[in-house]
Amino acid sequence: MTALFTVQRIETIRVFCDVPESDVPHLHIGDPALVKPSGFNGKPFIGKVTRFSLRLDPETRNMRTEIDLPNPKERLYPGMYATVSLEMNRHPDALTLPATAVGSDGDGSFVDTITDNRITRLAIKTGLTDNGRIEVTAGLSGETPVVAAIKSAPPPGTAVQPSKINENS
Repeated sequence: MTALFTVQRIETIRVFCDVPESDVPHLHIGDPALVKPSGFNGKPFIGKVTRFSLRLDPETRNMRTEIDLPNPKERLYPGMYATVSLEMNRHPDALTLPATAVGSDGDGSFVDTITDNRITRLAIKTGLTDNGRIEVTAGLSGETPVVAAIKSAPPPGTAVQPSKINENS
């Protein structure tokens, strides 16, 4: 017996993607996902990780992951290609600095700060690095002024007249 037709409901589209083994420990149900289908001029659709296979493909070392994507205007269709970005291991309230403000040596990571109008070197602990920013997990408060570019900073102990800059400029 052959089916005459198939009915598909498309108010929600299920998107499949493969997550590399190195990222699997950071993957959680509910993680935000940006899906950019081909032909939509880069306009993203926002969904969430709904489920994953709980096993790695032995050939690719990837884990199949599924995102349920709301499709209320039914503009997306099964079988479309898309680029998927998953926001894993999020730290929304993390203190971050531009990567240019953080230095490292044999003793670990550090920043140059300004204390009593003098350059002072301060040891810090760092976490994730992403998009030119480094997470600071210990050693620095959000109120401490930091020299924006460690490579062009004068040596510790130098007297300076600090000026505040806007990161977005």
